[in-house]
Amino acid sequence: MTQQSDNAPAMEKIRENDSKTPCAMAKKRPEQPRRILNLGCGRKKMAGAINVDFFAEEADVRHDLDTFPYPFNDGEFDEIHAWNVIEHLKDTISAMNEIHRIAKKDALVHIRVPHFRSACLYEDITHQRGFAWRSFDIFTKSSEIYGEYSKINFTIIERRYSPYLIQIVYKILSKFPKITDNLISKYIPMASIEFTMKATKE
Repeated sequence: MTQQSDNAPAMEKIRENDSKTPCAMAKKRPEQPRRILNLGCGRKKMAGAINVDFFAEEADVRHDLDTFPYPFNDGEFDEIHAWNVIEHLKDTISAMNEIHRIAKKDALVHIRVPHFRSACLYEDITHQRGFAWRSFDIFTKSSEIYGEYSKINFTIIERRYSPYLIQIVYKILSKFPKITDNLISKYIPMASIEFTMKATKE
């Protein structure tokens, strides 16, 4: 009669130790740190990011964002921030094309721009234009805006009106963007629109 082995626990321990040997551990690639880009940083440098600005003294990279291409490789960044900067640029379409180029596949892109009925749009004379709820729809496949002005593709994950004072009011307005842009914004002061987008690539 064959005797059953009672070494199963010991064998499991050996397998566990084998997985921790230098040879096995060498096969595991270390996680690469996330690459984050902050375009138009101004005086607000973002910790852990590459901060780009043409005028800010403490920028990590000094570059005119109206000059293309940007000094970065294709698909270099996991996350890109462009807060209060796109409205300063002369060519929005070329800027968005560049952001898409240097973003990795599925990279998140965070953008804040002034609403077209915002007072701050006119307070800064370097602003080129204001934006509406659907201004970036032309960069999506589901766009209803006429004209194929760009071949890039973003997916808009989230967008919202940023508040002046009472946050809950603007949260509600974000649920009714067409009415807000076309009618309500005539009577309730608007500030900015914030977008979270994903760089869609094949």
